[in-house]
Amino acid sequence: MMGEFWIIKDKNHLDERLKFLREWLLSEWDWNYAVQFKPKRYVNSRSLSQNALFHVWCKEMSDYFSSKGADVTPEKMKELLKYKLLGTEDRVINTTVIPNQIRRTSDLDKGEMMDFMDLVQNWALDNGVNVSCPVESEYMKLKEA
Repeated sequence: MMGEFWIIKDKNHLDERLKFLREWLLSEWDWNYAVQFKPKRYVNSRSLSQNALFHVWCKEMSDYFSSKGADVTPEKMKELLKYKLLGTEDRVINTTVIPNQIRRTSDLDKGEMMDFMDLVQNWALDNGVNVSCPVESEYMKLKEA
């Protein structure tokens, strides 16, 4: 059920959203599997600013490791970091389960992306790379808050 979620911003919309959820489950859910609901506070997904800085870091790290002879591009660096620091998950598409897929940063909220970026920054430093952190970046502003 990756990517499927419903936001309820007002208790007056609860019955309407539950009706839609029920209809979706009856038409789309594979009832060979149990379904789980986990209410959590809605937080906006990671920001474009966070994502842009993460991509800058991937470029900086790939440049550093390439200069040491490694076969690494910014895209390979991104995949490596997500694998090492975010891990994998099974993705379900209708009745098909695709196991051990690398988690996507687009599925993270701002706080989760902040935690991931902290891990990335620490991993970079542990591996000899000092990544840039512009003072005006959202990452630094959140870090100081």
